[in-house]
Amino acid sequence: MASEANIERQVAIALDKRLSTIETERERLAARHDLSQLETRLIKWLGATQLAVIGFLLSTQLALAALVVHLTQ
Repeated sequence: MASEANIERQVAIALDKRLSTIETERERLAARHDLSQLETRLIKWLGATQLAVIGFLLSTQLALAALVVHLTQ
């Protein structure tokens, strides 16, 4: 009986330690609101990057077209 009580006490101590660790780490985890804001920022960043790439490609095409027109004259 004494060893069973000792085992139960050790299990309770281990569970308390794990629970306190989980509660401490929970504060550092992202909430749904944080993930929603991150998603919004990523979508905006991707859209801006795509517009920049499209602008670069269009300006390159126009420059090459002007060069070809200039060389053919």
